[in-house]
Amino acid sequence: MQTTRSTRMWRRALVVVAAPAVFMAACSPSAAPDIESLGLAITADIQAGSTFEVAVPATADTELSVVSAPPGVTATITHAPGGMMRLALAVDDDTPRGAYNLALLAIRDGERFELGWPFEVVEPDAAAPTTSPVATTQPSVVDAMLVVDTPRPGDLFPDLSLISGRSSTEFVGYRLLAGGQPIAQGSLETARGAFDVRLGFTIECCIEMLLEVFHPNDNGLMVSIPLTYPESS
Repeated sequence: MQTTRSTRMWRRALVVVAAPAVFMAACSPSAAPDIESLGLAITADIQAGSTFEVAVPATADTELSVVSAPPGVTATITHAPGGMMRLALAVDDDTPRGAYNLALLAIRDGERFELGWPFEVVEPDAAAPTTSPVATTQPSVVDAMLVVDTPRPGDLFPDLSLISGRSSTEFVGYRLLAGGQPIAQGSLETARGAFDVRLGFTIECCIEMLLEVFHPNDNGLMVSIPLTYPESS
């Protein structure tokens, strides 16, 4: 990935390497590109240890790439289905809280434009909702959304522990791995976008586990959460 429109993304255990990616965005060739004309004029409060994603419409004229991200943050820009472009950020647990800027490069007609995309890193257990609300200038766009509220990375996760969250899809899949092998897996139907299940399982190999919650469709979102099984007394 404990990951708009008013979207909310949660945590991924594995962070995608921040290699520059290029996509085509729309603007008038007579105007210099900016984050407003690229559809990225949004407000993002991203929890430390979480992954944030937003998709906006893409058209021709402008090549946009990630130049650099602050320490503790990785970022990518990729093509998304349906003529969309997706900006994704992964924030490490220990990234200092505060305001940051993502450096972007826009190229149009051979001319280079340096852009900044502002965001803020906040506490994961703040009094505000434990997800990342985003306002967008593209109200007609509904991005994919997957949020796992429970458990959180590093939690003790005994038999019959709760998995809960929210999704933009009708179903979500889940898979609990121990020693690289699945010890419990299945799918859940969402009710008004929410899902929850008490997961029953047995484990004999180890105490470290990895929970994966994912959209079952191709190129769907996935959240990976490292967990710990209680040590026997």
